[in-house]
Amino acid sequence: MKLKLSAVNRVALTPGSLIVFVAWVYLLISSEALPDPVAVHWGITGQADGFIERESYLQVVAPALLIPWGLQVTFFVLKRRSPIIRDFIAGILSIVYWLLFLILFFATTTQLSESTASQSTYPLGLLGALFVLIPLALWFTLANPSIELGKSLVVRLRGIKVLVIPMDAVLAVETTQLSPWNYGGLGIRVSGNTLAFVPSKGEGVVFSLESGEKIAVRSETAGVVIARAQEVIAS
Repeated sequence: MKLKLSAVNRVALTPGSLIVFVAWVYLLISSEALPDPVAVHWGITGQADGFIERESYLQVVAPALLIPWGLQVTFFVLKRRSPIIRDFIAGILSIVYWLLFLILFFATTTQLSESTASQSTYPLGLLGALFVLIPLALWFTLANPSIELGKSLVVRLRGIKVLVIPMDAVLAVETTQLSPWNYGGLGIRVSGNTLAFVPSKGEGVVFSLESGEKIAVRSETAGVVIARAQEVIAS
C-alpha cells in the first residue's frame, strides 16, 4: 500500500530532518565550529545584529522546529474524524515547518566559516524570497474561488485545484450569506468543522459532507451552483 506524500512527510521526512538537524547543530556547538556568540537575527541588509551565547543556540533551534511538527501530530490526532480539515491544517503547518527549516539551516551554515558572528551575512536571495512569499500567499488565498461540479467537487484558486472531494461524500448543499466575521477573517479559514473560502462578504454555497464537515465557498453564482449540485446529487 502506497503512503500518501503528506503521510510520508508527517511520519518520516519531518521528524527525520528534525532529528538530523538538531544532532548536527549539537555537534557544531560541541566542536566549537560555530562562533561565540551566535547570530540569531539579521537586519534588512542581511548583516547580523542580534546574538546569543553559543551554548544556548540549540535551545532556540530545537523548539522552532519541534513546535510546528508537534502541532501537525496533535491536529492529526484531534481531527481524525474531520479528514479534510485535518489535512488542510497539516498542510499549512508543514509549509511553516519547512520554511523555518530553511531559515535555520542557512542561519547556521552562513556562520560556519566566520570567526565572529558579527561578520556573518544572511543570503539576500533567501531574504528576498521570504519577503515575496508573504504578499504572494495573500494574493493567492484572497482570490475569488471557482467551483466545478461533476464526479467531484473541485474548488480552484487562481486556476489551481486546492480542494477535490468526491460528490458521493456530499450529503446536502445550500446557499447562505458568508461573512469574514463568522470565520475569523478573510481568505481560507477553519471554523469548527467548516473549511471556508471567504475572500469577501456575500452570498456563498455550503456543502455538508458525510464526515460531518462543511465546505463554505463564496460564489457570485450561488444559485447556479446549487442547481447543478442538486442535479449531481440526485443522479
